[in-house]
Amino acid sequence: MKLRARINAMCKSCTYDPLDRGTCAQQIACCTVKSCPLHPVRPITTNEIPSELIRGWNIDPLELDEKVRGLVVPRLNYQVEPQNGALLGSETILIGGDNEK
Repeated sequence: MKLRARINAMCKSCTYDPLDRGTCAQQIACCTVKSCPLHPVRPITTNEIPSELIRGWNIDPLELDEKVRGLVVPRLNYQVEPQNGALLGSETILIGGDNEK
């Protein structure tokens, strides 16, 4: 078995739950376990990922890789706070330099 096939099989056995929502590829792409040594090389789908899945899995979109965030539809809009560079969701309002929602 080739290395890519082994990585794919390991990610599937770790992440995929056939009883949960979303496809195997969507579940693996949305993995947020960054301490896993395979996380940077896990298979990532090229298909769109509905934002309802992200919400259903209780995943903060900022936990997703930039590449995966780009697959989420409808598109998630983020802005960078000029003072410290922290990513903010589009629903965040800046008032007087303080973050208030």
